[in-house]
Amino acid sequence: MLLNKINILAIVCLLLAGCGGSDSGPAKTEGWSHLQSISLSAGDAVVVIGNTLPTGLSGGEGSGAVTYTSSDTSIAEVSSTGVVTGKQLGSVTITATKAADGSYAEATASVTITVDPLQDQTIAFASATNSLTIGTDFLLTATGGEGSGAITYTSSDEAVATVSAEGLVTAIALGSTEITAVKAADTEYLEATATTTVTVEAEPIVLDPTTITGVPSGKGRATVSWDAVEGASTYNLYRAKESIDSITNYASLNDGTLELNVVSPLTLTDLDNGDLYYFRVTAAQGAVESDPSNEVSVVTRDPLNDSGILKSGNGTSGINTTCTEAIDGAEQDCASGRDADTTLSKIGTGPAGAGFDFTKLGANGEALAVQMAAWDDGGDEAAGTIWSCVRDNVTGLVWETKTNDTSPHSVDEKVTWANRDNLAGTTNTEALCGIDDWRVPSIMELATIVNNNKQNPTFDITRFPNGKSQSYWSSNPDVNDGTKAWTINFFSGINNLKTKVSTFQVRLVSGTYLANGTPDSRYSINGDGTATDLITGLMWRQCPEGLSGTDCSTGAAGTKVWGGTMRDAKTSTFAGYDDWRLPNIKELMTIVDFDSAGTTTNQATFPGVTMTVWTSSPVIGGDASHSWMLHFGTGLITSKSRVNSKHARLQVRNAD
Repeated sequence: MLLNKINILAIVCLLLAGCGGSDSGPAKTEGWSHLQSISLSAGDAVVVIGNTLPTGLSGGEGSGAVTYTSSDTSIAEVSSTGVVTGKQLGSVTITATKAADGSYAEATASVTITVDPLQDQTIAFASATNSLTIGTDFLLTATGGEGSGAITYTSSDEAVATVSAEGLVTAIALGSTEITAVKAADTEYLEATATTTVTVEAEPIVLDPTTITGVPSGKGRATVSWDAVEGASTYNLYRAKESIDSITNYASLNDGTLELNVVSPLTLTDLDNGDLYYFRVTAAQGAVESDPSNEVSVVTRDPLNDSGILKSGNGTSGINTTCTEAIDGAEQDCASGRDADTTLSKIGTGPAGAGFDFTKLGANGEALAVQMAAWDDGGDEAAGTIWSCVRDNVTGLVWETKTNDTSPHSVDEKVTWANRDNLAGTTNTEALCGIDDWRVPSIMELATIVNNNKQNPTFDITRFPNGKSQSYWSSNPDVNDGTKAWTINFFSGINNLKTKVSTFQVRLVSGTYLANGTPDSRYSINGDGTATDLITGLMWRQCPEGLSGTDCSTGAAGTKVWGGTMRDAKTSTFAGYDDWRLPNIKELMTIVDFDSAGTTTNQATFPGVTMTVWTSSPVIGGDASHSWMLHFGTGLITSKSRVNSKHARLQVRNAD
């Protein structure tokens, strides 16, 4: 019985051994083991050249060693721990092998690894160009780039501008430099660069506007002056015949003109005489231009009124009823100047046919609404029958009107030369016609209102009522005789000298007159025997006919009767000009130097003019056989017979 139990137990045990249990594997058989599996968690992947990638082995129950292989170690290597290193571009198969052991068969796993290059990245500056002024700095940083590499900065010319490690650019000197930013490569990204240009400029130029003044400076001429502006190297002049509200549209204005690189004072010589011009000036430094200056306006003035003569003298003793070229086509006084301009347009009024142009002014200086009414001692300004002043629209001078009463302006008020200024003081206090700079006129100023087309009186009685045909004091003393002073005689219309203790009238004047005095600066010596008067616009032959040389000492001054001198002028081609003529009485008077002792001309300009010289002006209203002449030894105008008197000739022409 016991034996049977033991046998049964043995049989059970054998059966249990054949079926296995939870703590034991299957019974071994020769040449066979259990299967096992492994895997690489990296899977098929990409590694950047030079970088590493763990393959991540997992699985495999056995205890066999794991080895790794690369299908092409030149492309990628794999370490004993399964870390792949990219070597060069391409693809490889990485295989992991887990060796068999006593229980498990060998297991393998593979992945495909592709080796890629480092990736591009870009960085950039916000602007391709930058401007700084000397001594300033600016943070100039490059942005962008996906990598982790640091950005560094360099300047191509540190003498112009330096740059810090943080990109702070400091301007050192004028010029340009290139700032380069470099973002270093990292394990995934290539190096990246960016550049920008920095131009270093001087401090911004800020130019203040200048202040200008403008005055008429002769026939068709005006002079504009301005203050210097700090930092300016040049100036620009804008001009037009209408107000220059904006310099940007100057070209659209009437006669709008821009003159660049001008210097103060600037005299403009190409203006239309009598027209109103507006001027503005800007300061400039390179391309920088200041705001425009204040605006000034100027009316160009001819300092000469014409003589008023509208008739011609014949070759012997008569006066023609009209202006005819009776002497071999020679040009007499009446044939030239404003008096001969039949298309002349006037602002005001004047004697019919003559070039005079006057406007009557009321006590406040405003032009009367009615200009053609005659004077009435009991009249009023509204009716135009009484006025306080007269403006000469040609010369720009304003004249006092005499009255027929007991006021300081009375026609009967006479004074000695010593007391000549008393009326000016009273009148300035009164501010007659709104003016407070009244004065005694010069001899040349008085001559401008003489009308030589008549005598007794020779002023325009319609515009200058209550005048007398007698001498009026000028402000010029006789420098050769301290007891005398210059006057204009309004009976004959010529200058004369009177003793200072004599009593004569004073007719006051206001305004700027340009033809007083004969300084060297008034003339341009042309180098061909001619000189141009920059004030009157007249060109003169420097030497009288027959004389030549720089000092007019060669030859002898020729003298002829009046008609002969005009014929010579008409046919002269001196210095290449064929429009020479004799000067009229007022033109010749302009070159008299009333402040000079002895010879009364500017000897630097007219060194040979010391004798008696004919004018082209016949005497009208007096001796019909005479014409006017001027003696340059005394400065006096006298009349001589046209056919019985011979005198020198000094030729003139209009320079423009």
